[in-house]
Amino acid sequence: MSGTRPGAYFSLLGPVQAHRGDSPLPLGPPQQRALLAMLLCRRNAVVGLDELIDGLWGGEPPRSAVGTVRSYVYRLRRTLGGGLVTQGRGYALQVGPGELDLNRFEELTTRARAHASAGDPQAARDLLARALDMWRGTALAGLPGPQARIQRERLAELRLSVLMERVELDVRLGRHGRLVAELTGLCLEHPLNDRLRMLRDAALERGGPEREARATPPGAAAPTATAPPRLPVPAQLPYVAGDFTGRAEAVRDLLGALTPPAPEAVVVCGIGGIGKTTLAVHTAGRLREHFPDGQLYANLRGVREDPADPAAVLAGFLRALGVTDPALPEEPQERAALYRTRLAGKRILLVLDDARDTAQIAPLLPGSPTCAVLVTSRSTLPELPAALRLRLDVLPAADALALLGRIVGEERIAAEPAEAAALVERCGGLPLAVRIAGSRLGTRPAWRLADFLRLLDGRRPAFPGRDGAEGSVEACFRLSYDLLDAGQARLFRLLAVPRAATLDLTSAAALAGLDPAEAERHLERLTALGLLESPAPLTYRFHDLLKEFAAARSEEHDGPGARTAALLRLADHMLACAREAYAAERPGHPLVGLLTPTTAQGAPPEAGPSHIEAVLAVAVQTLEAEPSAVGLIADTLLALDPALDGSFLWAALLAPARRVLRTAEERDDIRAAGRTGSLLGSALTRLGRFDEAEAALRAAERAAVAAGDEAVRTDILICRAVARQGRADWTAADALYREAIAVGTACGNAWGTTNARSNSVSTLLHLRRFEEAAEACRLSLTAARAGGDRYGEAHALYSLGIVARHGGRAAEAVARHRESAELGVRGGYPALEVMNLISETAAHLAAGHPREAAECGERALAAAQRLGWRAAEARALRLLGTALADSGDHARARIRLTQALAHLEALALPEAAQASAVLASLAPPER
Repeated sequence: MSGTRPGAYFSLLGPVQAHRGDSPLPLGPPQQRALLAMLLCRRNAVVGLDELIDGLWGGEPPRSAVGTVRSYVYRLRRTLGGGLVTQGRGYALQVGPGELDLNRFEELTTRARAHASAGDPQAARDLLARALDMWRGTALAGLPGPQARIQRERLAELRLSVLMERVELDVRLGRHGRLVAELTGLCLEHPLNDRLRMLRDAALERGGPEREARATPPGAAAPTATAPPRLPVPAQLPYVAGDFTGRAEAVRDLLGALTPPAPEAVVVCGIGGIGKTTLAVHTAGRLREHFPDGQLYANLRGVREDPADPAAVLAGFLRALGVTDPALPEEPQERAALYRTRLAGKRILLVLDDARDTAQIAPLLPGSPTCAVLVTSRSTLPELPAALRLRLDVLPAADALALLGRIVGEERIAAEPAEAAALVERCGGLPLAVRIAGSRLGTRPAWRLADFLRLLDGRRPAFPGRDGAEGSVEACFRLSYDLLDAGQARLFRLLAVPRAATLDLTSAAALAGLDPAEAERHLERLTALGLLESPAPLTYRFHDLLKEFAAARSEEHDGPGARTAALLRLADHMLACAREAYAAERPGHPLVGLLTPTTAQGAPPEAGPSHIEAVLAVAVQTLEAEPSAVGLIADTLLALDPALDGSFLWAALLAPARRVLRTAEERDDIRAAGRTGSLLGSALTRLGRFDEAEAALRAAERAAVAAGDEAVRTDILICRAVARQGRADWTAADALYREAIAVGTACGNAWGTTNARSNSVSTLLHLRRFEEAAEACRLSLTAARAGGDRYGEAHALYSLGIVARHGGRAAEAVARHRESAELGVRGGYPALEVMNLISETAAHLAAGHPREAAECGERALAAAQRLGWRAAEARALRLLGTALADSGDHARARIRLTQALAHLEALALPEAAQASAVLASLAPPER
């Protein structure tokens, strides 16, 4: 009798299971089931605690191993009953007769061998067949730990030896013809087993009905005719890890496209290591019941040097469908025809993994509409008709973290949450990288995640595996890289040189010194192989780990000189593009003709944040590689001024500008120093850092005077005047504007003189020179419209709005500001929208309309916050608080004015006194 509860039955010959009657028993997570398997393999014998720990974790168990084992035993004991007993520092599971499938298997094989020894091969053969029928798949399937692996291999060998005993008995019984298909499949599964090959050859030699008839002894009755054995349904899907995580939407889409009654062909594509195969096999496994005639699987090795030959794949599929080797056609076309004949009317799912191109998979596509095809490839396979083409992206951070937790254990994630998040970020969301990192940590339970992070950050490329192991991230990427021709490989390597997240086609062509048409062909090939992504037309980027891989290849194959030359070509191209954009945005400005000459021909780029950030990154990197290029780099930054005005990315400019300025000063390049200082001062002014701006601008002006750079000096003087306005020093600002107009007129800087007049309006109004202010507006608007200067026109309208407000014409002021704001939005000048909303708020207040002022102030505040413009945010808060106070909403007014005062004082803006006065006038809050 067993000590467990009545009726318990255990299964090891497949996934570990336990049943009581028809009800399965819950055995817990894989590691707990692995412990149960160890006890069952040693049934009724004591297994020591240390042996259990070694069997589950190997030589590096976690510090919590003893407690974990005891917890597993406690849970199993509650499930199984009293049969799991403790003896000293070990445990034993008492298993009675008939309670373990492995016992029954061994009993049947022992009885079979006794019959064989007694001269009864038929009875022996039948008993062995009954024993083999007990197997439900791979023994101990899916269990972790070294002991489970050892037992899995031992039991697989046991099954194979019993299977060969049964086959030999079939040979003795003269059943050669029926064995050919089975032995052919076994030889493919075990290609190094000589005994199987000998049995197959014997079956082929003696097979056929005439051979079987000749084997019947004279006078004996001929064997009773029986139906040929039914071929097993092909079930070729490979093992997929039980820790599949995320991809819920992708799985749902694939199931929808592949589920009968109208299954379709689908393609899953993406970069190497993104999890295409895992997703495909996981999804295919969920579709088994919809395809009762089986699943066929082939790894087409599309990115390897030896891609699978479609004819060989067809041969394998045909064998799985019951075609013997002698019946296999030699011609590929005949094989494909026979294959489609065998598939006709069947409901079979084909998984074609890692396809190279459409030509490779075309012969493998079924002709039957009842079959479905799931293809994975690094290419999008555009020529293949498909109902769904799913391009996999990296795992979201939450899913990547969940995957890591399932591999290394949630307790380690909980112990170092910040480090775990940093690790999955370091993996770039690439499932292969997460698995490699998790596997290394899983076998090193004493390691802290923080230590592992430091190790990763100190080596390149990331996650190389052991000695370039095939499963490493680097090896995965190299499979695609090795398919490139020399030109494609060179471009791939050079694309990793710039510190830019994305590059457009013309920039990539300039980087490599290629004609754009040739560069586009190379880039599309790289994208098709999954080595690049194309987030927008003619725009390209790397996955982070692929960029590291490409950079490592560049260090191997391209010398420092080649990489520096590539950067200089790219910087030259960027300056050419910036010059064109400057000319379009600032017509009439002489700087366009005074920038460093370029080899490249530029076109105005889409000057969004990513482009500006790329230019800044490349500028600093080029300077680090070649300091003598400081003049080229300084001009590139200066030509960005209109784009920076539009994007308000002034804060991002500060560090690069200071780096360039320092190099210019070290090399005594006064022209570069003046131009970089001018842009740096402009950035500091717009950020409300007026004292720093004044210092930078004074130094820049001295350099510009020394270099005779009068066009740039005009802009420096305007910027200095704006900074003095910020400090309410109206007299100094007025003098600087007058000087700027004089210098601009003398050197032909028409754009600068118009800009100076428009900016001077606020100063003139504060000095109560109203007619001069109105005249400055009219002159600026006329000049801007005549010159096609969209920014100048919008700014002049803004100034006219201020003049109207000071003149008591609030309705006119609002109309002008709205007209200016609309032009600013259309032209891509968000800073002008903010300026106009703030001034419109002031106009509503001046007209005695606090509710309209409050509504406009809220919009001004939101627009300023979107840009990160702190000075504008402070002014919007002050006006909004004042409007709320005037409308009687003192509680909200107090909040907004308190916020305004904090901002204004931090920036040392003169409006702080006004905010403080309004705040003080409010009634104190009720207690």
